[in-house]
Amino acid sequence: MKQQVLIVDDEPELLLSISSGFEKNARFQLTTAHNGREALDILSRTPMDLVVTDLRMPVMDGVELLAAMTESFPKVPNIVVTAFGTPVMEQQLKKAGTMEVLEKPLDIDALEQAINRALDLHEHRNDGLAGISLANFLQIVAMEQKTAALKVAHLNGKTGHLFFAEGKLIDARYDNIIGEEAVFEMLSWNNVRLSMTKLSPPLPEPKIKSELMALLLEAAHRKDTAIEEKPLDLVKQEFIRIQQQQKKKQPQQKTPPPTGEKKMAGIKDLLKEMAGEMDGVLAIQVTGMDGITIALHNPTGTDVEAFSAKFAMVMKLVEKSVDSLKGMGDFEENLVQSQNAWILTRFITPQYYVGIAVSRDGTLGNVRLVAQRYLDQLRKSL
Repeated sequence: MKQQVLIVDDEPELLLSISSGFEKNARFQLTTAHNGREALDILSRTPMDLVVTDLRMPVMDGVELLAAMTESFPKVPNIVVTAFGTPVMEQQLKKAGTMEVLEKPLDIDALEQAINRALDLHEHRNDGLAGISLANFLQIVAMEQKTAALKVAHLNGKTGHLFFAEGKLIDARYDNIIGEEAVFEMLSWNNVRLSMTKLSPPLPEPKIKSELMALLLEAAHRKDTAIEEKPLDLVKQEFIRIQQQQKKKQPQQKTPPPTGEKKMAGIKDLLKEMAGEMDGVLAIQVTGMDGITIALHNPTGTDVEAFSAKFAMVMKLVEKSVDSLKGMGDFEENLVQSQNAWILTRFITPQYYVGIAVSRDGTLGNVRLVAQRYLDQLRKSL
């Protein structure tokens, strides 16, 4: 039975692109929502194994969704995708339990790998010892005078290790932190999963001199005296700060600068000009590798929505395949022949490609020549 993954984003084209890319995925099935409120409605009706959410969305944004999930769906893990991430935001999201933070524009392969990693961890979340506090378990290990290595895994993926020799805590390691500070770090975690293995000689060199009870008391004191701020509140603050910063950077001019619409209009004019030099053009468009079309000339009213999303995936797959073939050089163009049309796609930049669909009555050689001739102009217009 396939696992269920919910993707939450307010860009319909991106959702279509992601859904198309994972249509034949054997492991998980995607459900999509356009904002946090839709996502909560779906979660209330359908069990989900993972939520992947954007942060900036209308109605209910991603931060509000994550906060609501901690109350109503605390066992459902999450991945965040955002174009506005900062190290501070990523750190606080992970403290709040987010498993990974991915940057936009999304790389479909990276997204798939992140989803698989999160599902792997979610599948094994009940492995080892659960439901007992780390502090209590450390005292049990000490009383039983164990010589053992204890693995401490947080639900967001971070992992630390504690080492005992005949019931005495001799070393601790987490990331680049060792000794007592690593102990304090792990004791600050909630919702941990524990597993223990026998520790065979040679034992680690002792780096902890304090008694276990003293460490537990100091960790409790640090918790009591620390200023408790909810990580998602800090994420929201950082999110607002970035938005304000972006507004400040916008130039204040009496006459507005050229807008994106004017820029896109220039590209549309180029596409129309190109179509005028070809026979049998059904549609011609400039599309990003995220599957979003930014300019289109569609003289026949052809349905190009699926074309945009699916051919972005095709371009990525073909480019990857060509790259893996040594001595073949760079990928230049892709040609698909259907019963009624030729579909030619060619990179303008690494982020954008031009797609041309012409009827089989058209001259393919001419289409290729026109596409090549206009590449520089399209590149300069982007």
